[in-house]
Amino acid sequence: MLCDAHCHLDGSAELAALQRDEHILAVINCQSPTEWETNRSLVGDHQPLSFGIHPWAATTLHWAEVTPYLEATQLIGEIGMDSVWTDVNLLEQARLFEAQLHFAHDHRKPVILHTKGCERAVLTAIRKYPNRYLVHWYASPEYQADYIRLDCYFTIGPDVLTDPAVTQLAKTIPLNRLLIETDGLSAVAWAQHRPVQVTDYPAILKQSLRIVANLRGLAPVDLEAQVYQNLQRFLS
Repeated sequence: MLCDAHCHLDGSAELAALQRDEHILAVINCQSPTEWETNRSLVGDHQPLSFGIHPWAATTLHWAEVTPYLEATQLIGEIGMDSVWTDVNLLEQARLFEAQLHFAHDHRKPVILHTKGCERAVLTAIRKYPNRYLVHWYASPEYQADYIRLDCYFTIGPDVLTDPAVTQLAKTIPLNRLLIETDGLSAVAWAQHRPVQVTDYPAILKQSLRIVANLRGLAPVDLEAQVYQNLQRFLS
């Protein structure tokens, strides 16, 4: 069975219906109360939702307004820090990131991490809060072994053939910690420099599975089963 360990629906009822009809297990990311309510209406109880204050929103969302959603969600994330794609103050990012790590630790909720450009800072922070971590679309050649030693799960993004750091990670992640993600259809279109339709979604996941299976010397069907089992374990 296919799965997608990190997906943004971007309000697409068509994508939500396709995931349901094709029995694709997908973790649906929510980055605001409004997005949570929209996604909940689209997927109901068919898919797990994650919720967290994304580093890009570290100065626009406030703790009091998101606490009910942090309490309701099964997974905290994506959360973390970013020095590449946003100019949000890093001290504010770090403060809010640590608060969410503390909450997740205390409430025994797994965490999905965003690390762009701040891989060392994120690594330092999560060492203080032992938990089950999924590192979303890790694309740095640095600190890969350190995150692996912390027994993190990793998602491989749709640029696995074009980003050498992602290619290397796909080759070295322990098989029982390897996951596949799209990050949503707009992310696939960005990463692969092509237009993407909702109907392409299953093929995109299968393509990533074939590429990673080839890198690992595995049959795609075997990797598909392993990845699905890994995501179920992460969610349990």
